[in-house]
Amino acid sequence: MLLGYGQEDARATKKNRKGEFSGLLRAGVVSSQIYGDNFGGYNKLGFTGGVGTYTRISNRFKFQIEINYATRGSRERSTKAKPIAFPLRLEPHYLDVPLILKTDISIFEVEFGLTNGFLLFHQEWVGNSKTPTNQHVWSFNRYELAGNLGINTRITDKWVLNARFHYSLLPASGTIGNSGIALYGGAYNNAITLSLHRLLALSN
Repeated sequence: MLLGYGQEDARATKKNRKGEFSGLLRAGVVSSQIYGDNFGGYNKLGFTGGVGTYTRISNRFKFQIEINYATRGSRERSTKAKPIAFPLRLEPHYLDVPLILKTDISIFEVEFGLTNGFLLFHQEWVGNSKTPTNQHVWSFNRYELAGNLGINTRITDKWVLNARFHYSLLPASGTIGNSGIALYGGAYNNAITLSLHRLLALSN
């Protein structure tokens, strides 16, 4: 019995040791809007997927870095109150590099950090018709800095469910102006991601 406890303690100590890296694969769905486009609502569905690695940096915190492909954007909805014959849909595609700190709170793992988003390209639809690139109405910035806040819950030892909120700190489109009293202008990506993570052991 004492040997069993000793082995469990050794495994727990080794698992939490600083400087050891573990990896993850992630895939999920994205519900998003663009704050400032006057459409309103998280009506645009997209996807995300990528890889990451994390390590313990203190007794309380882990540091995680990811490289993800993600689609965000917005979709204009046609309703009975506001019928629209040809609603507009915007879909910027990004290469995201999130830098995240994680800490345990009760049975959950809370995460917060910054995401560096690099625009790959964007697409526009009017109704069901894809708009040619030279007729695009919108222009997205090449770089987007965003804040993240999320929560993780373990499903099994190898699978984790992640929910994450993404909010642009710098405009995804347009520029910031200054009225002399307050900042104004620009359009900002807001996104809620629900993803599944497969944990991988990179260190023995």
